[in-house]
Amino acid sequence: METLTQLSQDQLGGLVAIARKIAPSTNWEYNYGLIREALKEGATGVSAAIWWPAPDGAVSLAGAGADAFDAFTSSKEIEDILTEAEKVEFQPIAEVEGGYRTHVMANRQTYGVLLLKGDDPEFLQALARVLTTPLGLAAHALKLEEEVNKRTSTDKLTGLWNRMYFNERFREECERLVRSKETGSVAIVSLDNFSALAKTMSPDQANATFAQVGQVVRQVVRQTDWAVRWDGYDLLFYFPSTSAEAGVEVLKRFTKRLLSISPMLEPLAGVSSTVETTSPRALVQLATRRLDLARKDGNRKVICYATPGGGLQFYRGE
Repeated sequence: METLTQLSQDQLGGLVAIARKIAPSTNWEYNYGLIREALKEGATGVSAAIWWPAPDGAVSLAGAGADAFDAFTSSKEIEDILTEAEKVEFQPIAEVEGGYRTHVMANRQTYGVLLLKGDDPEFLQALARVLTTPLGLAAHALKLEEEVNKRTSTDKLTGLWNRMYFNERFREECERLVRSKETGSVAIVSLDNFSALAKTMSPDQANATFAQVGQVVRQVVRQTDWAVRWDGYDLLFYFPSTSAEAGVEVLKRFTKRLLSISPMLEPLAGVSSTVETTSPRALVQLATRRLDLARKDGNRKVICYATPGGGLQFYRGE
């Protein structure tokens, strides 16, 4: 058993106080509050942050927080860090003087990176061991919770989120976007031709084809994107940390894959962005209005969106 003999009595007392205050929870705002309070009392002089994959990014915990590690986080991709061949327990950050990092893990899976900076490496290493266990357990519990919710909140035919579950989650997401000032985009996609054709097909035939659409969605969207069966044969996409223009690029790939299945699966889409509004209702309404404009355009495979300072734009597929 490690004795931590290199640490002073005050340092040991600080670690004990921190460990006692932190309890694993899937409520991350609650978690961050506990950790910030504990570090403020038991780890004075230490800067700390936790670096999660998108959309969260680096979250400040103590001292200068995420800003203290900007030279590291701005020059690296967290996906590369998380998939390192050897899981790092504790090592210096070359880009940050006095900085160290360690993986946050649970059940052999890496969820994020804990970043610490201070004058005493021994204390930082001991502090990392105190923090990474509850952080890893909480992240693992959150993943399990999301999996349970996903199984009860998805459309059985497509495997995509259902509308009710999206509405619940999206309100929370928009609140987060307001705080973080990140950009996200929403797309409403309609398969008008298929909707008309489905009326002439048997229910089993129509369902089998639309199930293929769900498979294409899961293949094309990124891991952080949200995909929803919206209304009938309409879909909704939410692209976190993504401009309207970048969201259009995802929709172009989606269009190409759909048409490889059937020429009847020509999509029309309207896209809105949090640059324009952060109201959940307004984002969906704006995307819906632009879908109507795409319909009125008279061409096929049209995407209607807007760019800052550039007004409405139309992408028209060949």
